[in-house]
Amino acid sequence: MNSLKKKILAGLLSGAIIFTGGLAINSVQAADNSKSTKVERQRGERPQMTDEQRAQFAKEISERYGVSQAEVDAALKNRVPFDDIRIAAKLAKLSGRSFSEVLAMKVDWRQVAEKLGLTHQQIEEYTKNERLEDLANRSKLDKKTVESLLNDNYSPHDITIAGFIANESGKNVKNVIAKKKINNSWEDVAKEFKVDLSKLKNSERGRHFDKDDEEDFDD
Repeated sequence: MNSLKKKILAGLLSGAIIFTGGLAINSVQAADNSKSTKVERQRGERPQMTDEQRAQFAKEISERYGVSQAEVDAALKNRVPFDDIRIAAKLAKLSGRSFSEVLAMKVDWRQVAEKLGLTHQQIEEYTKNERLEDLANRSKLDKKTVESLLNDNYSPHDITIAGFIANESGKNVKNVIAKKKINNSWEDVAKEFKVDLSKLKNSERGRHFDKDDEEDFDD
């Protein structure tokens, strides 16, 4: 594998690109703003999770990637970083190996992927489809429409809000998203379609944008 492909693979395996609902992670991070938690984050550690949050995250990872929930829970108890858990689960699904087996192989995730015989193309295709499915769920749009909007250079943030307004108003999402201009806000667009945007702000969809989408609703 040449150096360029290794860099691409490293990006695909990074936590910034792996796209999950992350409800358990987000809730524990939002709920715990203590001084000790901030220090943990600065050190690259993760905050403490309650038993309920740990169980929820383990369940989400298990259902998404088809790995053992008990093994994921054990990794969480051992304070394995969230990103390592997600990457190990993804590689386990793609390779047909167990979650614990893949996690134990970790030195460098690029090397692990190579040992498992996984190609850059396999990971790229899986990651692309995973992102599409998540964004389709968040926006309540079909994957084909989401892919078309992404290809038109609309952000996941805008697609999610436009999808909400389209579903609430019964209008075509492309007509909705076309109303968002540089000189107006999503609040303005929602009012034009007689939609209460606060419903989205207060929903799970509104609270759990991907890190790349952490923008104000009024942008």
